[in-house]
Amino acid sequence: MKKDIAASIGIVIFGIILLFFTTNGFTAFTMEQQRIQDLQTQPPEFPDIEVVDQTGESFNFKDFEGKHVLMTFIYTSCAAACPEMTTNMKYVYEKTDDKYFEEDLIFLSVSFDMERDTVEVLDRYAEYFNADPASWKMLRVLDDNDLEILLDTYGVTVIPEGDTDYQHNTSFYILNPEGQLTEVLNFKEPDIAAEILTEHLEEQEEK
Repeated sequence: MKKDIAASIGIVIFGIILLFFTTNGFTAFTMEQQRIQDLQTQPPEFPDIEVVDQTGESFNFKDFEGKHVLMTFIYTSCAAACPEMTTNMKYVYEKTDDKYFEEDLIFLSVSFDMERDTVEVLDRYAEYFNADPASWKMLRVLDDNDLEILLDTYGVTVIPEGDTDYQHNTSFYILNPEGQLTEVLNFKEPDIAAEILTEHLEEQEEK
C-alpha cells in the first residue's frame, strides 16, 4: 500500500516537473501564450519590405521607425474577429491624444489577403472606420515572399479556410521607435491597450 502511494506521489511530482519545463515555468499554457512570450523575449525589428496604404502610396516598412506603432493583422472580408478588432482599434485611436499622431505615433492595419484587399478595398474599409491615412494606415503587401517575411517576423499564423476565410492570430502589437516589439495585447481589452500605449508615449516624452 505504501509503495502504491509512493508511486502515485512520484507520478504526480514527475508530472508537475514536466509541466514546469514544457510551459516555461507554468507561464505558457497555450500555443498563443507561448507565441506571445517568444515575441517578447526576442523582440523582432521592422522587416525590410515594401507596402502600400489605402491611398496607393508606397512605403518601406522600415519607414515607420522613429514612431511608436500600434499594429494589427486583418483581412477586410472577415466577418468574425477582424471587425471587432478594428472597432476596438478605433476606440484606442480615439482615446489617444491627437498630439501624439503628429510625430510620435502611427496606427497600422496590415492585410494578409493580397488577392481581395486591393488599394480600393482598403480605402473603403478605412473610410468606414474613419481612419485618416496620415495617422492610421491600412496596408497591403506587394508579393507573397514579403508577406511571408512579415507574418514570420511577428509570429502570425494565417490558415486559409475555404475560398475567402482565414484562421489567424488576433492581437494588438505595440512597437517602439526603434522598431522593436514591446507589447502583444489582447484586442478585446481596448481600455488597457489605450492605457499602455499612452504610458509608452509619455515615457518617450520624458526622455
